Amino acid sequence: MSKKSKPILVLIHGLRGSHHGMRHIAERLVDKFEVLTPDIPGSGDGPAMEKHNLENHIEWLRGYIMDLPEKPYLGGHSMGSVIVSHYASKYPDTIKRKVVLISPVFRERGTKAAGRVFYGGVKAALMPLPPATRHKVLASRKLSWVLSHFLTYDKSKQAFVDEEHYKYSGKFTSAKTLMSDIKISITRDTVIPANKNVLVVFGREDRLTKCKVARKRAGGENTEYCEVEDGGHLINYERPEVVARKIREFLK
Repeated sequence: MSKKSKPILVLIHGLRGSHHGMRHIAERLVDKFEVLTPDIPGSGDGPAMEKHNLENHIEWLRGYIMDLPEKPYLGGHSMGSVIVSHYASKYPDTIKRKVVLISPVFRERGTKAAGRVFYGGVKAALMPLPPATRHKVLASRKLSWVLSHFLTYDKSKQAFVDEEHYKYSGKFTSAKTLMSDIKISITRDTVIPANKNVLVVFGREDRLTKCKVARKRAGGENTEYCEVEDGGHLINYERPEVVARKIREFLK
């Protein structure tokens, strides 16, 4: 008899990252799942799209999933959760019933306008620069350091997270594509897909979304909410063992 194949789990990384950011979770799940961690278009080794926006990321993901031999489970981290949640809402029949959102970015009503204003400020500061200079700034080690220190709560893991960011973050096709992804990350919201069972794994000290907001948004009857102690937005680095365990329990 042929050995039964493992179920497929696709994990989508976040802003300014690559598949490397998901590997610490993935390596703890490979005994039970075939874990796929593609680079999104324009990030890591992912080729750029003609136009970078949320809708085209969703269509890219559909093409990726339709090439798989079976329906996968689907999960995402940070901006990856935005892509995954909107994908699951638009194409629910192409994936299995359970969806995982890791450190999703939930927005309160008042913060959506603030996000647009903030993005406008970032764009105004960077767009006057020549494209090569813009790319250098956005890919810089200094920016990696700033983001790593802002998003990491557990300072005992800070050196590790810094090194991961220095090695693997900041690789993207152009400043233009990254600016488009920044716009998605700042202005678009994670949704809870209807007719799916959803696991939300959230760091208690996440600085991008307040815990009370996450608890409220994940309060539906088909949604399981897990709050990770001593973890910030980067629980994929700070607490991958906890995230992997919760995913395993949810998908079993």
